[in-house]
Amino acid sequence: MPESLKDKSLAAFFWVLIDKMGGSVANFIVTVVLARLLTPEDFGLVAMVMIFFELSSSFVQSGIGFALVREKTITDIDKSTAFIFNLLMALVFYAILFAAAPSIAAFFQQPLLTNIVRIMGLNLIVGSLALVQHAEFTHRIDFKTQTKVRFIAVFVSGACAVAMAAYGFGVWSLVARIGIMELCSTVLFWIVNPWKMVLRFSRSSFKKLFGFGSVILAEALIDKFFRQLTQVLIGKFFSAGTLGFFTQANTFCNMAATNFLQTIQRVTYPVLAKLQDDRIKLKDGYRRLIGMSSFVIIPVMVLLGVLSEPLLVALVGEKWLPSAPFLQLLCVGGAVYHINSINLDMLLVLGRVDLSLRLEIIKKTITALAIILGIQFGIYGLIVGQISSVYIALFINTYYSDRLLDYSLAEQSKDVASSVLFSLLMGLVVSVFQKNTGVNALYVILIAPVIGVVVYLGLHTLARTKELALLKSYIIPQTMKFFAR
Repeated sequence: MPESLKDKSLAAFFWVLIDKMGGSVANFIVTVVLARLLTPEDFGLVAMVMIFFELSSSFVQSGIGFALVREKTITDIDKSTAFIFNLLMALVFYAILFAAAPSIAAFFQQPLLTNIVRIMGLNLIVGSLALVQHAEFTHRIDFKTQTKVRFIAVFVSGACAVAMAAYGFGVWSLVARIGIMELCSTVLFWIVNPWKMVLRFSRSSFKKLFGFGSVILAEALIDKFFRQLTQVLIGKFFSAGTLGFFTQANTFCNMAATNFLQTIQRVTYPVLAKLQDDRIKLKDGYRRLIGMSSFVIIPVMVLLGVLSEPLLVALVGEKWLPSAPFLQLLCVGGAVYHINSINLDMLLVLGRVDLSLRLEIIKKTITALAIILGIQFGIYGLIVGQISSVYIALFINTYYSDRLLDYSLAEQSKDVASSVLFSLLMGLVVSVFQKNTGVNALYVILIAPVIGVVVYLGLHTLARTKELALLKSYIIPQTMKFFAR
């Protein structure tokens, strides 16, 4: 990888890390405060309808944002075509959601959902207005500006939601938080990048962008549908409170794993796309990506699973303790989610969107069967079925990674073996400490992670792993240089 590209990508990574992790921490703090002010049922109501907005959002974006990022040069015609199409799709899907709102409410037997769906649907229109600006910043690997925009949006929306919850607005606090964040982000993106629209629609530009984006759209629809399917089934066959407990557990798990992975992928996709013609350097890039992401994500998942009960009690209160078993199970799946995602990302960089879509269809069919079988044993069976499908997908995803980039599951397993082993040993030590200490939950979550980090890094030091060597020789010095600037 050329040094200039490496430095640029690392600087971008830090800004995305500040964006994602800083924004996620801020979001997490707001969620913790809201969890203390609101009930599990409030969170469950919003979670019930998220599948409809996830799917609608995918249709609105249509993968065109990814297609714009992959272009060597984004022309004004490309931007105008993407803007017009996204806005039209947003209007169409808002109309669909508006009309379907009573049926959605009837499906979940929650009359309040009619108004919730109609108000939240406006976010589709607002969000579509800034898709071009977002793609432009990503194309330029300019994540600094995006970071500033999101921080402001998170702060403003979070402050408004907490104030509304304190004054007794209940579930509408959560609805307002989502809407204000979308509106604030869109307005700020237009302020920092006041694009002059030409409002011309080009068939050739649309064909080019949608030709690549349509496959990503299909993948996104399949992925988001099955990712939200568990919540739909819990909302339908169990209670809003149970769904609220599951949603809270999912929030903790995503905070620890998914956000860090998305941070990496937002930078590596445009960077590694520039190396798509050099398979040797591309494979080396993905080996480091899987190795270093596992170095961070796997121990975090183990710690989160072991400390789930004291963490929930200390942060959101004992009323959320039923979320602990859900969180422990989700951490088992979260430990390998990043590997699956990176292998799929590899196919997109190589331009094999056809294979990526085929794999999604196969894997989600397996997911559906696993969930259907699992729900026969209750809610825990449902979640176990979902997690089992994640591990089955690992074998499927790595099959084409082996064929196209000569990066097999065995080689990937070798690259993460030390992180897996040392994380399990660390988890054992932390579990023993937790069970044999008499301090309260707050002190446990303050002391136990420190013990875990010391044990984990100590084992890596004794083994002289390549991940720790890369951390010490390159990442830490570049981090110091970045913050010094």
